[in-house]
This record gives sequence, C-alpha cells and structure tokens, in this order.
Amino acid sequence: MLDMLKTGKYGVLANQQFLSTTSNNISNVNTTGYVRQDTQYYTSVIEWGIGESYTRRMYDQYVQRELYRDQASVNFYESYVSGMDSIDKMLTDDSMSISTCLNDYFDALQDAVQNPTSTASRRELLAELEVMTDRYQTLNYSITNQLHDVNSKIGDEVMEINDLVENIYIINKQIVGMSNQQSDIALQLQDKRDLLINQLSEHVDINVTVDTNGSYELYLSNGQVLMTSDVYAKISAETFIYDQNRLELKVAYSSNPAVKSGLTTAVGGSLGGLIQSTTEIRQTMRDLGQLALAFSDALNTQNKSGITLENKAGEDLITIKQPVAAVSSSANFAMNCTYIESLGENITACDYQVTFNSAGELSVYIVQNERNVLLTEGEDYVVETDPDTGALVLNMETHGIRLNFTGTEAAMAAEAQATGRVEFYVQPTMHAAYDIKMNATKPEDFAFASAVRTNTGTGNIGNAVISFEGMTLTSANMGVQINADGEPEFTAGAPVQIVIDDDGNYEVRDAAGNTLGTADKSCNGKNVFANTVWLDPALPEGYPGYEVSVTGTVSPRDTFNIELNFDGFSDNTNGIQMGLLQTASTVASSGRNKVSFTEGYSDLTASLGSALMSANNDLAASEAKCQQTEALYQSAAGVNLDEEAANLIRFQQSYTACSKIIAASQTVFDSLLSSF
Repeated sequence: MLDMLKTGKYGVLANQQFLSTTSNNISNVNTTGYVRQDTQYYTSVIEWGIGESYTRRMYDQYVQRELYRDQASVNFYESYVSGMDSIDKMLTDDSMSISTCLNDYFDALQDAVQNPTSTASRRELLAELEVMTDRYQTLNYSITNQLHDVNSKIGDEVMEINDLVENIYIINKQIVGMSNQQSDIALQLQDKRDLLINQLSEHVDINVTVDTNGSYELYLSNGQVLMTSDVYAKISAETFIYDQNRLELKVAYSSNPAVKSGLTTAVGGSLGGLIQSTTEIRQTMRDLGQLALAFSDALNTQNKSGITLENKAGEDLITIKQPVAAVSSSANFAMNCTYIESLGENITACDYQVTFNSAGELSVYIVQNERNVLLTEGEDYVVETDPDTGALVLNMETHGIRLNFTGTEAAMAAEAQATGRVEFYVQPTMHAAYDIKMNATKPEDFAFASAVRTNTGTGNIGNAVISFEGMTLTSANMGVQINADGEPEFTAGAPVQIVIDDDGNYEVRDAAGNTLGTADKSCNGKNVFANTVWLDPALPEGYPGYEVSVTGTVSPRDTFNIELNFDGFSDNTNGIQMGLLQTASTVASSGRNKVSFTEGYSDLTASLGSALMSANNDLAASEAKCQQTEALYQSAAGVNLDEEAANLIRFQQSYTACSKIIAASQTVFDSLLSSF
C-alpha cells in the first residue's frame, strides 16, 4: 500500500514537471531565441517510483555552428554588395559615365579640326573639355562620400560587436557560476547567450567551443580570440596611418586594454563585407585617377607639340596637381612624388611604399590590392642623387613618377639602423581625378597646327615628296623646345634636313649640315626618324619628337627640309594627332599592356561590375544554404505546436492515472482501517 502511494506520488510530481515543460514550450513558441526544452527522468534503482529529472535544451550544436557560419556568409555578401552597388550605378549611368564624355569630347574635337580657324567649333570643344574635367571631379567626390558612409557603418558595426561580446561574456560568467545549470534560470541564460551569439554571427564569422564547465569560448574564423571565461576582446576601427580613407581593425583585451594588435585577415560577416567593399571603392578611386592622369597628360603633351591661333606654342589644357606629399614615419625626412611629363601612360593605379629596414637596406614596393610587391632596381626604378642637395631620388620612369627625398640615402639608412625602420608612403592616383583642373580658358588655346612642317627641295631629280607624320613631344632634349617667349624653336643639332646619299639611303642632317644618322633605304622613306640609326647613342627614346616620311622615287642628292610652322593657322596636323588619342593605347593596364581611354574606363566598370555580379551570385547561394540550415536547426530547436499539444494530452492522462493510484491506495487503506 505504501509502495502504491509512493509510486503515485512520484508519478504525479513527474507528470507535473512534464506538463510544466510542455506548457513552457507552448508559451514561448513565438519567443525570439527560445530553444525547445525536454524533461527526462531516470529510472529509480533504489526504491519504487521515478528517479531524478533532467531538463535539457533540444538543439543540434553542430547545426547551430553551421548556422553561425551561414549567417556570417549571408551578411558578408549583403554588406559587400550594399557598399559597391551605388558606385557601380554611378559609373555605368550615361549621365555620369566618363565614356560618354570621352565620345562627346572627341566628336567635338573632330568637328573643330575640320575647320581649325573657327572659334565657334573651338568654343564647343572647350565646353566639352570642361564637362570632362568636371565629370572626373564629380565622380571622385561622389565615390569619396560613399566611402565615408561605408566607413561610418564600419564604426557602427564595431560598436555593436563590442556590446555583444561584452554581454556574452557577462552571461557566460553567470552561467559558469551557477551550481545547477539545468535550473530554469540557467536554461534562460543559455538561451540568451545563444541568442546574442547568433546576433554576433551576423556581424563577424565566429567559431564557438564549449568547455567542460559549460563555459563558451569565442574565436574569429582566423583564430583570433574574442572571448574566454577570463577575458573578452574590444575591437576598434582606426585610421590607417598612410591613408585617411582606410580603416584598420585592431583588437585589445579586457585584461590589458592599452595593448592593441592588428586584425590582418578577413573577419567575415557584415563587418568583413563592409571592409572588403571599401577596398574595392578605394581601388576604383585609384583606377579613375589613373584614367584622369593618362588623359590629361596625353592631351597636354600633344597640345604642347603644336601652335595655337595666337602663333604661340601650345600649353597644358589641363592642370595636373602633383600628389600630396607622401606620409613619412620619420620626423627628419620626407618624400614627395612628381608625375613625369609625357609618361602618363606608365602611371599605375597603385600606391607605393619605400622602406629602410633595421640594416639600413632600401626597398621599394608597389602596393597592389593593399599588398606590398617588391620592385626591382634597374627595372622598376633607378637610384639617383639630386645634383644640388645630394638627396636621394628614385627615378621610376616605367611607372611614370619620380620620388624625391629630403635626405641622402646614407642619412636615412643611418636613422633606420638607429630606430629600426624608416618608411614612406604615397598614393599618386587616389585623388588625382578630383585634383585635375581646366587650364585652357579660351578657344585659341587649342594648338591644332603642328610646330614644324615639311618642304620638298626645288632642285630634286626624283619625284619624291616629304610629308609630316605628326609630332609627339617638345622638350629641351628633343628636336623642338619652347623658348621663353612661348614660341617653338629647334634645339641645337635638331634634324632639319634629309639628303639621299649615293646608295639611296636617307641621311639625316642638322642645320649646319652635320650628319646625325642614317635610315637604310629598305625603309622606303616610311617614318624616317624611327628607322634612323643615330650616331649619338645617348639620344632619348622617341627622338626627335616629330616624324616625317618620304614617298616617291628618290635620287642621290635629293634634299628634303623640315622647318618651323609659324603662321600655319589653317594647319590641322597636330589637331589630327590629338584626335588619334581616342584610340591610342595610353593607359597602363595589366602587366606592360596599355589600352585606350575608353577601354580603360570599360575595364574599370567591368572589374567593379564583375565583382558585384559575383557577390550577388554568392549572396543568393549563401541565402539558400542559410535557409536550409535554419530549417534543419529549427527542426530540433523550434517548438512544434502539434507535437506539444499531443504531449500535453499524454502527460495530462498520465497525471490523471497517477492520481488514481493515490486514490486507490487511499481506498485500500480505508478498507484496512474499517476491517479492525
């Protein structure tokens, strides 16, 4: 009888707990972060009745960890796409596109060249050039604003991550300190901890490990510790010392908040997506700046090879501002960067870093995709010395720039040996698109006439004639330079005459009749100077900066002359050369390849568009994968009302049955008492 009473009592209590757990599940069916609970009882091996109970949270921890990774992936691509989408729309919109401006400018140039003395057509060309420079500036300004917006979002992300990590740490400590981790309060705290970790996984890609005492440890996907039972991390987004538009992530720990270390690898999640998008945005700014410099330099160089309507040598149509002085890690030395005139086609869309290590050794790096690539001396740069100050100069003609230092190589090496390192950093193209300005102010500034013209000698025996092919450069080391009065003039020893020798070769002479070199007759008079073997091997590449051809039958002693083209107002030879720039390969591309302005802009938009399309595809795949994992996780952790309703009926019936056991034992007991 006592056994029946005890069995009934324990049965009632057990089913009461079952009903309580089931009721709790039903009540929290819509509670965010709630994990379905299940109560289990062990068989009593000591006496009749039910043994100890154990209430657990029903979820698959491996699926949960997979869900964290999937959510990080989805949020990474969402943030990545959101950061770049507006930039892509700006670059491809016809009303903002550089390609549209390029076509309009060269169409106007073609019209103006057809009638080189017309100021009306020149004025239209001037207007199109102003639109072009404004477009570069507007795009750069808009992209910079977008970059600032994304950087602000990164700051918000970091604050939210730090709040989540700290709260998880506090709850984790509370859970570990509880003697009964199966109590209602402990289970609620575990739900809250998992909910916060779930939210954290949207911001960064995390890994979770569980200690034997129930404590969680959090790590970033790269292995960086975020939280243990003893410490938690605080992430900060700080401005990169060499780039005010770039944020660097650093981490410190609650045990020693003053010591920070850099997060050098991707962190995933929405924070990682935003950071990756800023990398793409900054590269887009560099690409745009490279196009602006290549266009401006090519246009200026060609314009200075001609003569304006005012009978003056052409000047820069666009002002190219030199890059802002490079940042230096030394208070004693500085570095400045200058663009090398007429070498805009060599400028790359990259940054540069120069370092002296602790041994005083000089290294020069090109920074591509924010990674340093060591350059080769002699191939990429030449070490020179300023003749006036003795300071170090790095001549980087293959990159279109020159780096000038305020100290000697020996002095900077000595400081590096004393301090451990001296380094310099420069961004030649980052803001170049914004920095270019219109220099031309009136229609007459366009130099459509060539600085030189040709003249076939009158006493020639053959019927050959000389023709001018075009001019590419005027400078003191070429055939034509600009004097103090702004007029073109031949430099000393410039080639101004071609005489056919007895063997039919093309002998190139200066004004004094001195032979400068000879072009073999096999060239048939085509591009004579390009085929000339010069007697002076030190002449620069492309000398003399202008080109001529001789067509027809030549005879020995036939003479062909080259002269300055003053008063050639109706000449459009140089204007035609300016028009050819539209399809000329004047923009550095991958490797040593060069492309046209339009192709360069197409590459820019295609690169960004390709990255955006790939990110959208990855986002769609990540969302599908995350939905599958979420459904799998909810199949164990989610509350099923049908299942809980069935359990409610089952436990209620069991409760009633156990109550009847108690009633039966009471009846038996009463019968026994009445029998005496």
